[in-house]
Amino acid sequence: MRVWEIGPAQVMVAGTFGDLEIHHHPAVQVGVGLTGPLTVSSDDGTSRSGRVVVIASGASHAVRSDATDVTLALYLAPHTWPGVALHALSFGESGDGIWMPSGGQVLAQSVAEALDVDPESAAAALIEHLCGDPEQQPALHPQLSQAMDLIYSGTTDSVDLTSVAHEVAVSPDYLGRLCRQQTGVSFSAATRWARLLSGLKHLAGGEQVTDAAHLAGFADGSHANRVCREMTGAAPSEIARALRDSTDPSKP
Repeated sequence: MRVWEIGPAQVMVAGTFGDLEIHHHPAVQVGVGLTGPLTVSSDDGTSRSGRVVVIASGASHAVRSDATDVTLALYLAPHTWPGVALHALSFGESGDGIWMPSGGQVLAQSVAEALDVDPESAAAALIEHLCGDPEQQPALHPQLSQAMDLIYSGTTDSVDLTSVAHEVAVSPDYLGRLCRQQTGVSFSAATRWARLLSGLKHLAGGEQVTDAAHLAGFADGSHANRVCREMTGAAPSEIARALRDSTDPSKP
């Protein structure tokens, strides 16, 4: 598994993935089957297959592929402009927030070729293809955007709703409602995702699971494990193992 941080609150992962449990997260996810199709299941038991899938913030899902196929997963925080745009598009194209754009095979091949040259450019081209002109996309309420920037930048001492609302000069109730209305997830879920991203970056940097959890601000390893399973469908230890294997020259 390889991980790239391609911008503020934007992470891209590529690798082979096993069967993940049904899960949900505040990020908008773009999945690309680089070498084969993806099968996406929702929590009502329905499945569909294709080479590219866009999953809205908060939508329950599991993405599966053949054990040897390489999958790219791009995670966009719901307050970023592509996150806002793709969240709206996903629900506009499907009732459950899981959208498989037409022309997925051609797009997947294009992304696979670009990824070998420049991962950031590959991600930017994928976003542009799916979203179009950023100037034409909906924008978040400015104080919600400011609050999300505080959470994901790690520049504030406390990320609880009351503290962040005070920093952006709105009431906690109003900020909580804005978050739910405009991103589809609760404020607390957004903060858990921000902590999880931080923890995964520490794992990718070589930290042990418990140390990564503490550095990311989780109360303990058990809390980090629950959040990781809820939001990725896998345990932190499984992700750490995949990250280690990707850098181990003895692994095929």
